[in-house]
Amino acid sequence: MSGTLSSKRPKAILLSALVFPGTGHLLLGRKARGALFLLPSLVALLLVIRNIMERTGQIMDQINSGALPLDVQLITEKVAALSANDGPGMQLAVGVLVACWIAALVDLLFIK
Repeated sequence: MSGTLSSKRPKAILLSALVFPGTGHLLLGRKARGALFLLPSLVALLLVIRNIMERTGQIMDQINSGALPLDVQLITEKVAALSANDGPGMQLAVGVLVACWIAALVDLLFIK
């Protein structure tokens, strides 16, 4: 098994680094450990996407109603203003996503 593990490890590390946390563990057959990184990352990513979609919807509604002109500078300022009010939930979700990504890579380096 160790020969197989050592030959798959570089692929597993790249998979977890470039695709999604925990996917490298799944490649190595470590389903429980993979789920430990994959599930919280997936929930955090969905929360981030939901927040971004809500923000995008608000801006699009303002553009469609004429309240916000099609000016790149004004739209950028509006996005920045909405981002400043993200709150701790968004920060936590991004933190969980980053922490899981790093932890999955570190864990793969130490799997024997």
